[in-house]
Amino acid sequence: MSRDHSLLQALYERHVDELVAYARQRVGGGESHDVVHDAYLRLAEYVDPATLDNPRAYLYRITGNVAFDYGTKHLRRAEMECTEAPPEDIASPWPGPERRAEARGTLQRCLAALERLPEVYRHVFLLHRIDGMTQGDIAIALDIPKRTVERYIARALACCLDSLRDPAGAHRRDPDRGHDGA
Repeated sequence: MSRDHSLLQALYERHVDELVAYARQRVGGGESHDVVHDAYLRLAEYVDPATLDNPRAYLYRITGNVAFDYGTKHLRRAEMECTEAPPEDIASPWPGPERRAEARGTLQRCLAALERLPEVYRHVFLLHRIDGMTQGDIAIALDIPKRTVERYIARALACCLDSLRDPAGAHRRDPDRGHDGA
């Protein structure tokens, strides 16, 4: 057994379970093992495992690519199977114009609600929801207590939810007091 083959075998045994779980999220359980197997075959074919700085990350990348290929293959197969049905009987997986317009309106109401917030509330909320920072990381970065971060996020979220409940904007929450600003 060659040294490269031994490294590849050890790499496979060390990461197979987590990669199968990763693939399962993308293609379902039925083909997740096949995806991981194909990822290892690609690795063995194109890369010397001893030259990789981070073999685990590389495996995740290859597994994601193989899962994408599997998904594309299934879409093509489904399209070919559906060609026998009349076009009016085929449901589109994409939202129609009404649903897109509704989603655009919802987004605009949330953005308008966020614009009404004090800048620090909006900033903390966007760091958490858009940038994916944890509340603890935001507290450290802004040098404020974690409890304050939690409160700002809760109030910003409540403001967004209020805007969705009341599209006309008549019901506006006072973010500083946590209740209606009458």
